[in-house]
Amino acid sequence: MSHQPHRLRSNVVTSLDAAAQSFGFVGPVFVVAFLTTFVAMGAGFASPLATLISGLASIAVGYVVAQFAIRHHAAGSIYTYIARTFGPVHGFMGGWIYMFAVLCLTMAILAGVAGWTSGFLADFVGLNVHWLIVLVIELAVLFLLTYYDIRYSTRTQLTIVTISVLVVLALVLTIIFQGGAEGNTIAPFLPGSAGSLGGLAFGLVFGMLLYTGYESAAVLAEEAKDKSAIPLAVIGSATLATVFYVIVTYAYAIGFGAANADAWAADEAVLFTMGAMYWGEWSIPLLFALAIVDAFAVAMACLNTVARVVYAMARDGALPRALGRTQATYQTPHMANGAVLALGLLVALLFIPIAGGIAGSWELQFGFLAGMGAIAVEIIYVYIAVAALFYFRRVMKDNFSVFKHVVVPIVAIVAPAAALYGSLLPQGGLLNYMPYVVLVWIVLGLIMIIRMRASQPEMVAKLGHDLGVEVG
Repeated sequence: MSHQPHRLRSNVVTSLDAAAQSFGFVGPVFVVAFLTTFVAMGAGFASPLATLISGLASIAVGYVVAQFAIRHHAAGSIYTYIARTFGPVHGFMGGWIYMFAVLCLTMAILAGVAGWTSGFLADFVGLNVHWLIVLVIELAVLFLLTYYDIRYSTRTQLTIVTISVLVVLALVLTIIFQGGAEGNTIAPFLPGSAGSLGGLAFGLVFGMLLYTGYESAAVLAEEAKDKSAIPLAVIGSATLATVFYVIVTYAYAIGFGAANADAWAADEAVLFTMGAMYWGEWSIPLLFALAIVDAFAVAMACLNTVARVVYAMARDGALPRALGRTQATYQTPHMANGAVLALGLLVALLFIPIAGGIAGSWELQFGFLAGMGAIAVEIIYVYIAVAALFYFRRVMKDNFSVFKHVVVPIVAIVAPAAALYGSLLPQGGLLNYMPYVVLVWIVLGLIMIIRMRASQPEMVAKLGHDLGVEVG
């Protein structure tokens, strides 16, 4: 069969591949190594509570996404789902915001992996390799892994995540069985331990970020052998991540103890601190290496996701159509992959003058872009949950359930909305500008879709509909 330049290869992604994409994007070990500190900055000793609330909300959003995924097998995922509910203009805006969210997260993790790898090589191997050199090598490897069969990247993710999660579980169970610093307690799950509701709300900003990516298996729908594997991967990943994160953050909380809870919020590498405290200094390079490798798996999953959203929107004409082409032999979105990776290098270079120098610019890039990605993701989670309220009423008919089709979407709205409120609280420095940059991106998208609707109304009318095959 001749190659169709705008088609992904069908019937290649298995259930394990779909699960690997979602859980690989979540990046559980990378998250517990570097991101729970941001939750602790707001929620403090109650970080496990913020993590649990975020997890339950993520499961609710996952259920919503799964219900759409059952009926629409489209690489555009959320872009297509919103278009099918509210029409092409809303669909474009949903895709535009989701694309921005995952782009920010991709740019953040690319810089993070490069910076952490450079630091690891210097501290534990004795090699001084500049982080920009590591970044270029990282981009090349990612392009090769995603250029060929999609299963190369998903199965690499699966192997990495499985090994790293088992090691971290061994550590945190050690902490829990030892009783941590002051003994096991229910206090980390009580709101009062956060100090204030505002602190808990800010904890939710990054609490939701911990889970980001569980929905990403939906972008593989056009490539899946069994379409039911997609919703199972989405809900299963959100559920597994919730269990894992609650166990780990509880272990961290008691590991420091209530009397020393502020130390968590000031610790940029809490996993390594816990390893040194409860296993010994020998564990630090092992845990650091696992976290970096897991972060690389996140970068791979981020790239798979954003490239397919870009590809789907370009295929429909909402972005330059060249980005909607696929590779002739493997039918992967190589043009979108390459464009995203090239942008990754450009963004890294742009952050150098912003940071006032090259040495620590990757850290600023990681924190700022990860925060913006979190805000944009929370907006899109609210957007898709609101869409579900209308969509379920329309399509479920006799199977309509108040709990599943009203209560669950409302839960999926409330927690991300609380996180959005938390993101507006002043955090100091460049972080204060995060919500406003996201707002500028949204306004830019509105201007673009208004202009396209005026100049190309027939094309706009088809956005999100061309390949989002509805079933059932």
